Order: sequence, then structure tokens, then C-alpha cells
Amino acid sequence: MENSSSGKGKLDWRERFQGERDWNEVYRRISWWDTESVGKATVMVVGAGALGNEVLKNLALLNVGKILIVDFDHIEYSNLSRSVLFREDDVQLKQPKSFIAAQRIREMNPHVKVMSINGDILLDVGLGIFRRMDVIIGCLDNRVARLYLNRHCFKLSKTWIDGALENMHGQMAVYRRDVSCYECQLSDIENQFIRQRLSCPDVAMRNSNVGRIPTTPISASVIGALQAQEALKVIFKNEKQTMLGKRFEFEGMNNDFILYESAHLKEDCLSHSLIDEVIEAPDLTCKKTVNELLLWLEKRFPGQHPKVYLDYEVILSVVGKESQVEKELIIPQPHFSETRAKPYQTAPGEDLIITDSVRYLDRKFPAQDMTLKELGISELHILTIETDEGFEFVELTGDLPHLVFT
Repeated sequence: MENSSSGKGKLDWRERFQGERDWNEVYRRISWWDTESVGKATVMVVGAGALGNEVLKNLALLNVGKILIVDFDHIEYSNLSRSVLFREDDVQLKQPKSFIAAQRIREMNPHVKVMSINGDILLDVGLGIFRRMDVIIGCLDNRVARLYLNRHCFKLSKTWIDGALENMHGQMAVYRRDVSCYECQLSDIENQFIRQRLSCPDVAMRNSNVGRIPTTPISASVIGALQAQEALKVIFKNEKQTMLGKRFEFEGMNNDFILYESAHLKEDCLSHSLIDEVIEAPDLTCKKTVNELLLWLEKRFPGQHPKVYLDYEVILSVVGKESQVEKELIIPQPHFSETRAKPYQTAPGEDLIITDSVRYLDRKFPAQDMTLKELGISELHILTIETDEGFEFVELTGDLPHLVFT
């Protein structure tokens, strides 16, 4: 018989009750529930506001294996009335939404692994990260972010689930390549609005709404529940009962529920470009310089004059509209915010006109020692390489250690 006073043979209370504590115990009673698939799933949630809070709460309770949260904003007091994961102290400490949301769902379910990115979906989430997701859920409040989320997902044939709120109204749609497309359903007016927004380099301005859209926690609960439910169907590979190719609308005042078909696909839609084969490059990271990248590409594609095609312009020079003073610089256009523009203004607030820019990184690029990160290329991004023989897609796989779920 063991001596209990020595502490040997005694089980910690967590170990003693582990056999009785099974998070999935109730779910196992559902005949068609696939606990293993849910536990292995990796889900990205873009937007951690009222709707994102509901989706994240649901995913945590469903015991989804890994959850990636993306949001560029900080918690404000107005978020507290509609967001189950945020507290008043978070506002006072000016905490990022993504970071606090990750912390709270870890507290809610310690079995879930979470990663947060405090950044912009256009600039700070490489396509290689999308490539490693099972499903993406959009909880956004602006068209520009939705457009780019749609394009990123379609390039990699990933299903994404869009949700939107307004007052007591909410809507949801499930998009996947060759079935339905967010960009295809945009009107001419909506496309014009997006082009205007894209011309604005400031992240907050580009992602802001014209006026605040009031919402309620009720509509967020309804749409967030449906988004999580549709994500489960993607994880379960259940295509018979999915809302793929359909749009759902909920009008809470009269309790009206409407389900209708999404708009037909357009042949000339920019979202329909596809990355068909990815070349993984463990030696490449976003910390490599332009010269180091080009050396790697020239070795991989000898005699084919490879160059890197960018999704945006890199500004090389600007001129003051009033002063007509021209200045040289090297800044990716999406990063050319009001703050970064100040040193190039002759007078405070002067408008600057771009006089020279490039959209390729090649041997003619004037700053061969700049890193890819400095030029706006994020971790694990998949680069579009143009060669004499066509296009190739190279992933910065050396950034894989950046993708850490805890």
C-alpha cells in the first residue's frame, strides 16, 4: 500500500476527473456528428465585432480544433452592448479585438487552439495562410474587405461564408468557386464605391463605413449561428443540405426568413482567377530582400527572366499639387497613409500626386536591398511570378513558423 502522505499515487483533480470530462460528450450523441473532423478543422474568422463575437463563441463551444482571428481594429465602448467577448477594461486598455477575442475563447474552451492577427485582410494575411484553412467566415462591415476576401478564397478554391447586419436585419451567403461569387453580384454603383475606397491608402479609412450601421445582439446571434452551422457543413463535407449558392435574409421586426438563389456567375469577373499549383519554397520568407528573392527565382527558372507581379503599385515618386516639388520615395501604395505622406508634403495637408510607380519586382527595381515585408508582402504569401513561359506561383513557405496556434 502506498503512503498517501508522500504524495505518491495521488492524482491531480484534473486527472481524476478527466475520464468524466469529455467536451464532446453531448455531440457524440448526435448520430451524424463527426467529432474527429471538427477537432482537426482550422477555421479563419475575419472580423471580430458583434457578428464575429457570436461566430467565435459558437466555434469555441463546438470544439473546433484551430481558430484564426483577423481584425485590424481596437475595442471601443460601443462594442460592449453587442459583443459577448469584450469587457469595459478592454476599452480602457485600448486592446485589439483579435487579441482579446482569442484570449476569451481560450478561457471559454481550453481545448481550442487560437491564433490572432491584428491586421488588415488586404495586407497582413498571406495567401499561404488561406491555403491552410478548411473554411473562412467573413464577419465584415464593408464591401472592400468582402471583395478581397472573396478574391483570396477563390484563388485557392476555398469556401467562405459571408454575414452582414443592419438594425434587426441580417443576411448570409455561402460562396465557392464555380458556384457563386460575391463580386459577381455587385451592382455598378457598388463597384464604383469600391474603386473609390481602394484609392484610399489609409487602412482605417479604406475599411470604414459611411456612417455607423446600428445593429443588435439579436441579429448578430441569428446570423452568427447560421454562419457557424454552415461552416460545420463544410467541415463535414455535407453539400446536400448546405446553403452554397444561396442567400439567406432575416428581417427581425416581422420575423421574415427569405432564401433565394445567388446571382449568376459573370465570365469576366476578376475574382475568378485561380492558383492551380503552388511551389512551396522553404528557403523563402518575407524577410528576404528583393535581390535574394530574384536570385532564388533565377536559379529556379533559369533563362526565363522571372519577375514578381504585385497586387498593388509601389510608389517611386510624388509631386506636390500646389508646390510642384517632386520627391522620390519607395512605399507600397496601400501603406501610403496620411502619416507617411507628411514628410513629402511641402506644406501641411498638401495633396500629393503619384508621378512614378511600378507593379513588378525585377532587376530594374531601384531598391534591391529592401525586404519583401517592407514592400507590403506578408508572411506565407503566395507570389505571382511572371516568366517568359507564363505564370508560376511561389509560396514563402519559410514563414510557416509564423502560423502558431496556442
